[in-house]
Amino acid sequence: MTHPMLLFSLSSNGDQWYLARGNGTDKTTVVHEANRSSGGAISKISIEDFLRANPQAPERQDFVSLVADLLGNELDDSKARAEVLLIQLRDATEEDAANALLGAKVQLPLTTPYEALEFYNCMVDVVTGQRAIDVKEDAHRIRPGFGSTHV
Repeated sequence: MTHPMLLFSLSSNGDQWYLARGNGTDKTTVVHEANRSSGGAISKISIEDFLRANPQAPERQDFVSLVADLLGNELDDSKARAEVLLIQLRDATEEDAANALLGAKVQLPLTTPYEALEFYNCMVDVVTGQRAIDVKEDAHRIRPGFGSTHV
């Protein structure tokens, strides 16, 4: 089975460096494809060994740049999602808030930290449309056991 490979470095002599996913439990590896004039041999190396092999190599710098770009994009996407959720929460109507509180053990006005925590979780429901803590994406909700009864 062929897995996708991501080209991250092309040297001036034609060598190509890829990030490749392995089969099943195999690790992600770095694949080096030598240029045609030197035989075009293909070799695989662990990411750890690749990073240790030659710290000043241009392909290592390209790999580090790729990782930084991927992380930067992920952080930007995460920040954008958080900003959208905040806008949605700000745009929630009084009726949305009242509906979110249905069945909760809290009423307005809030008078205790416990009620504030419960209210927070209810407002998260307004934004996410969820009533339970069951998925990774819902990790921003404060968990039961920390004062919240909203599950």
